[in-house]
Amino acid sequence: MTDAPNSTSLLGRVQARLQIASVAKALYGASLILLIAAVVAVLASRLLGLIPRSEEQPLWLLAIPAVAALAAALFHRRVERQAAARAVDEHAKTKDLFLTLSSLSTSAGEYQPLVTTSAEQKAGEIVPDVVVPFQFGARLARLAGAAALLAIAIFFTPQLDPFGKVAEASRVDEQKKEIENIRKEAMTRKDQLKKEASQAEEESEEIEALLGKIKTDFRKMQPKKIESNAKVLDSHRQDLGDLWKSAASNEQLRRMVNQPISKQQLGGARNQKMNDWLKELQDGNTESLKKELKQAQETMKAMMEAKDPEERKKLASKMQKELQDLKKFANDKAGSKELANALSKAMKSLQAVKDTDGQKGEKMELSEDAMQALKESLELSEKEMEQVADAAKELEKLDEALATLQKAQQLNQKEQLDGSKCEGCETMEDYAELYAQLNGGQGEGDGEGDKDRNEGGGGGIGRGGETPEDNSDPEGYKTEKEKPQIQAGKILLSIKTKEYAEEKDFDPDKMREYQKSISSLKSSVQSAIDAEEIPPGYTDNIKGYFDNIEKVDPKLKSN
Repeated sequence: MTDAPNSTSLLGRVQARLQIASVAKALYGASLILLIAAVVAVLASRLLGLIPRSEEQPLWLLAIPAVAALAAALFHRRVERQAAARAVDEHAKTKDLFLTLSSLSTSAGEYQPLVTTSAEQKAGEIVPDVVVPFQFGARLARLAGAAALLAIAIFFTPQLDPFGKVAEASRVDEQKKEIENIRKEAMTRKDQLKKEASQAEEESEEIEALLGKIKTDFRKMQPKKIESNAKVLDSHRQDLGDLWKSAASNEQLRRMVNQPISKQQLGGARNQKMNDWLKELQDGNTESLKKELKQAQETMKAMMEAKDPEERKKLASKMQKELQDLKKFANDKAGSKELANALSKAMKSLQAVKDTDGQKGEKMELSEDAMQALKESLELSEKEMEQVADAAKELEKLDEALATLQKAQQLNQKEQLDGSKCEGCETMEDYAELYAQLNGGQGEGDGEGDKDRNEGGGGGIGRGGETPEDNSDPEGYKTEKEKPQIQAGKILLSIKTKEYAEEKDFDPDKMREYQKSISSLKSSVQSAIDAEEIPPGYTDNIKGYFDNIEKVDPKLKSN
């Protein structure tokens, strides 16, 4: 066909257009089939609850044109030169002229020049675009309709759950997110605990340095140097008070340390166990708590190694009870929100392990993550215990030092604070024991005199003697009676002729009202002590004051 360039060009262009039309047809068919299949898949997934809506991946829609293009490339019909010649003959009504031309290379005859000349004449009159027109409008419209139907199915088909698979998948998804958060929070809290431990170590060194200086000064005390002793002791008291306030700034810790040990047997062995834990924790000891936590960790290890599902279930239940006891103690006794939070995370991780035990696929992966989160939460719980115990231990040291310092001040007032007697003392407990013996069990403010407190000359702790008084009237004073501002009480008696009151001078009704007011006042004082940061060494004196003013002759109380 080298002698027929026009015909060759015409057939080549028609063949190309036929090839494009063939690929377009295959692409259209594949796309339509895939879109209809996607609509059916979305409807089935939503109405039957096969895949939760939260787990649907919108990117799968991009697979439709990709798969359709691949299918069109593989399965479209190939167009030969004879097919192009036949299309030209049909369009130009040339009675197989171009088909004959396309076959000349394989045929012999004297008519070949004649066919070639005729085809060349006709080729100039034929337009390839008219022979094979591209008419894609209708097909594109149908594809657009199918795509719109798919969009409606995706955005407006409700999610049903006839078999409960969606709810189950949603629960697993929530647990997975919760486990991820637990692990992240545990990691963050561990880093925070490291920083707090470093700061606590510095504070502990500061406390030890101060206690060492106090013990050194105790050994330097001389009985006759009351003023210089008092100055040193007062300086140490202020320093200890500042450190105590800093250590007791954590209200949870302060309440735990001051919490009384319950003697009631309600709750049996479980309650007694928690009381033992509390007592040890108040002393800065976590041996029993760590033993309980260690038991929970061993139970977890046995659960991981167990092959029998029933055995794993029993071990999980056992571990849950152990963690419940620890969490109850953290909330009710220790009052540590951080420890309770760590144990709560451990229990949530354990529950996720129980829910996904023996499952496959995504649930199996969740079970492994939950087990790791459980392990990390237990490790965090142990560190939280250690932090609470260390803080309680430091606070106990300061309490003991303040109490010992108070005993030293009492001895100093009686000129009995002698540093030479402290040669065998090494710890603050040794000094406290020695000073208690030297005080003879007396508390601060105990007097020895028998005279009325309003009279001078009564023997007691202090340096005062007879109170000097001048009864002369150089300024012409008037004898007047002040009118006091009565706030919450009333006058119990008025002494006109006697220096002291007798039983008959009291109104019984007013006396009972007085007793009621004192009780109410004591309750208010206790509330104030609990609310304020007052070192324990001073609370006894405050409460003792109100205990003393409450003491009344039993005969008066009976009225």
